[in-house]
Amino acid sequence: MSSYAPGYVLTGSQWNYRIVDKVSGDNTHKSLTFKAEVIPRDDAPSPPQWALIKGAAVSDAIARENLDRECGNYRLPGVAEAACFRKLYDVIDTADSEKYIALEWLDTTLAQLTYRPDMRTYTIIKTFLEAALNSCVVLEAQNHVNTDIKPANILLSSTETDTITAKIGDLGLVFPAGRRFEAQPFAMRAPEVLLCEPCTAPSQVWATAATLLSWIKPGILGAFDSPHFLLHKAWSMAKIKRLFPEWYIPTPDEVEGHSFKATVKSAARISREEPEMRAIAPLEEELRGVEMLPREIGEVLRLVLVVDPRRRPSASEVLASKEFRALETFVGV
Repeated sequence: MSSYAPGYVLTGSQWNYRIVDKVSGDNTHKSLTFKAEVIPRDDAPSPPQWALIKGAAVSDAIARENLDRECGNYRLPGVAEAACFRKLYDVIDTADSEKYIALEWLDTTLAQLTYRPDMRTYTIIKTFLEAALNSCVVLEAQNHVNTDIKPANILLSSTETDTITAKIGDLGLVFPAGRRFEAQPFAMRAPEVLLCEPCTAPSQVWATAATLLSWIKPGILGAFDSPHFLLHKAWSMAKIKRLFPEWYIPTPDEVEGHSFKATVKSAARISREEPEMRAIAPLEEELRGVEMLPREIGEVLRLVLVVDPRRRPSASEVLASKEFRALETFVGV
């Protein structure tokens, strides 16, 4: 597949796709992705101008597994027709047993934008939160959970207009709820998942708000500045402990497994002693330090970022909340 240079044409079921360029993404996905020009056919409906082509070589078992899972997730009831997900156009199997999918093209991702204290940014925030939360509602109805909500998978178009579009992309890491442990990117990983519980519906709601917080204040969550990969989990736990002092990290005597005992011991020490951690204040103080952060955005973050998953609101509850309605009113939508 990597030999498919610009100009190569893939034959789809309703349109053809001419490769234009490779898409690098955030360098965490296993599949190869390309931007493609959609070539119409006389007997097919009017096509969009562009598509994203995602493929997996036969030799790459992980990429192929994720691609197959993504195709399967689009067959879940309600997913393919939901406006909050990127559209799937085509599934293409080639003669050499490689597999591709053609997906809706969007202009950029949240990861490629920078937070700015202006109304355009606040509208982007409201729009992507609505899309992400609605995606959680759809998946929760099917007892599934998205373990890969992150800025790079928040897809955006028309961000400089009054009709911003936001959609969720990359469904290759959507799994049945309660089946996936040690999931989610570290910066978006829910407290209960860090404590070795499975990823469930409340976990993806946390990830949605953590995506926003991490975008507004890069580095405040996660392990990007961890000194060693073996400390990534403890480092991430320590940051949550600093932001939410009430969060209880169990002692080594209260958990099972040599590795997890070492992790909770390290997390407690790191949260107290490391200079990077001492620079992190509780959430309220951190939000006050964000330049011109509207009260309405802060209220949504406070509503969702509840460390106890049993007390965390569901996605549908957030969408119906007075806090989210106030954000809608603030941005004029």
